[in-house]
Amino acid sequence: LFRSSERTARREHARLMEDVNFKRGSVAPTPKGQSFVEAVNKWRQAIGPNLSPATVRQRESHFRAHILPKFKYHSLQAIGVHELQQFATDLRQSVWGTTIGILCTVFGVLDYAERCKMRVSGVKPSDLELGARTERTVVPFFTREQVSLILAEAREPFKTLFTLAWNTGMRAGELLAITLDDLDFTNKTIRVNKAADDNTRIVRQPKTKCSKAVLPMPSALEAVLRSYIRQWAPNAKGILFATRDGLRSR
Repeated sequence: LFRSSERTARREHARLMEDVNFKRGSVAPTPKGQSFVEAVNKWRQAIGPNLSPATVRQRESHFRAHILPKFKYHSLQAIGVHELQQFATDLRQSVWGTTIGILCTVFGVLDYAERCKMRVSGVKPSDLELGARTERTVVPFFTREQVSLILAEAREPFKTLFTLAWNTGMRAGELLAITLDDLDFTNKTIRVNKAADDNTRIVRQPKTKCSKAVLPMPSALEAVLRSYIRQWAPNAKGILFATRDGLRSR
């Protein structure tokens, strides 16, 4: 005889009960301590503090705008394949670009709930069909001529900030965390090993080792940086772009 795993059996049981309740026109009550919002609160307390502020803000935006309005008081066991598939399909019609991110937030909570021995349906991302987008996303970018116009109009410290971004491709958080010590004028390199949160400006280590790099410093960029440093107002942490007007008065 075929013997299924406990997870498979629970998933099938949840599906059958969902079908019975649907036909009866009733919904089974959520067991105490087993609602989705309670799992979210556990995640917030235990997992959230270990993530970067930007990631937490993104997750909270997902909860507030999409996830909790749909699943707040649902039983974890009642959030099965059909519920999540319909949720994904609805998201795809309105916010396609963030559908995957929102679903990752949902599965992150469900995964942690399962590890906490809360009863979940056992749905996995591979159980969902997301389809494919027929239109190719157009990635916007500045042309060399547009960059030249922007740099010509920009005032310091933005002129140097934009020049650094154009020459290195650094992310906003990485640019805002650059310090004087990260500039090696002898070897003509720029060290990237940290990032500043764009809201709190708290400097943190990068998420992965791949986020660390030593970038080349072209001669044109070197000249701009040297000129900027001559008028730059030093600060305790040595951050190059600490404020909007962090330059010595002329």
